[in-house]
Amino acid sequence: MMDIFFANLLRGIVSAAMNVVLLISLLQPKYSRKVTNLVMFTILTLNLSTAIFCYSIGNLTLLAKIDVILFALLCFAARPFFRDSFMQWLFSYITVINVSFIVTILSFIFSRYLPYPAYANTVLRLFLFVVVILLFRKVLRPLYLQVAEHWAVFFYVAGSAFLAFSWFMFNSDNIVQTLTIQTVPLLWLILVTLAAYASVFYGLKSVGAEYRLKQDKALLELSSETMKQRLSLMEEAVGQMRVVQHDQRHLNATLLELMQKGDVENAAALIRRHIAALPQKPVRYCDNITVNAAVSYYAALAEGRRIRCDLRLDIPEKLPFSELALAMVLSNLMENAIHACEKLDPQEERFLCVRTIYTGQLILEVENPYSGQVLLDENGYPLAQEEGHGWGGESVRAFARENGGELLYRAENGIFNVRLLI
Repeated sequence: MMDIFFANLLRGIVSAAMNVVLLISLLQPKYSRKVTNLVMFTILTLNLSTAIFCYSIGNLTLLAKIDVILFALLCFAARPFFRDSFMQWLFSYITVINVSFIVTILSFIFSRYLPYPAYANTVLRLFLFVVVILLFRKVLRPLYLQVAEHWAVFFYVAGSAFLAFSWFMFNSDNIVQTLTIQTVPLLWLILVTLAAYASVFYGLKSVGAEYRLKQDKALLELSSETMKQRLSLMEEAVGQMRVVQHDQRHLNATLLELMQKGDVENAAALIRRHIAALPQKPVRYCDNITVNAAVSYYAALAEGRRIRCDLRLDIPEKLPFSELALAMVLSNLMENAIHACEKLDPQEERFLCVRTIYTGQLILEVENPYSGQVLLDENGYPLAQEEGHGWGGESVRAFARENGGELLYRAENGIFNVRLLI
């Protein structure tokens, strides 16, 4: 009797622990690791408590039914601790339950053909869970973290599979007998469920590719527009130099005339006016030419709109990632900051702070005041509040994602702060 209880307990520990690991592999925690671990430990404790109770009375059928109900209750209880949208959360949570159903059924069926079935069931269950968790973490999770607007459609797949598996559990008077007699229907249900999930993730991959194509198109358009602005500035600078060169001959002739007449005072005044009218030398903010050009443009734009600039950039000439992409990131962030400052009341202070530090890892921070309310989505990213806006933020997030960086937004006490770590 004790051997049976120990085998059941070992299997229960594996199932409860693997379900928690799978859950955390799919979801995005909202709070610190300590809070998340506490939530996961609570779920693990509840699962193990019900399992130990049912094992002690020898009722595996009751355990199967309680697990379904307990998972449903925990679904809504644990929701506030994660950043996923509601439909994404529901899809992920029910997917965990479906995986648990599939692993439980497969481990039971195939363990009957192995020595020591009670322990073979546990080993096989652990193996299947590990394979699924690695598959989600390495292959599938990046797919559905990129897109969040189609979960209402995908939910029907997960929900239908959950209802089908739950029907077998709740209509069973003896779960062991049900798994034995209904082996073929259950295997067909597993096959259909896996095929449906394969279609879901294939769809996500296609949607993700379309989404990235839109981003690349937006970035190309933005780069093209910025290049036009740069060329316009260069053409203007060339025009100014031509005017200066043209006027230099007249200046020299006038100075010569004044000097011949001994009018030194007027000659000196003329020279001072000429020096003041000369184009200013471009400011060098950093060693990287491409980034410096982008920053110079938006710094001049900000100062022209009476926005105080505090720019401290430590960016080397050579970077391990695309310098053009980084220039576009800074352009987007500075442009957004300028727009935010323009919305402030005239008497409010307008400023734009940009700080970067490079020590093998780039730390970039942009800060500016804002008015009104900044809305962040479930991932902590700003929501576009005007039609046609938001592509700049998308390009910044794409840069962070492609380079394995971390992007943090914060809006507190009227100050908007963006920090990028690459």
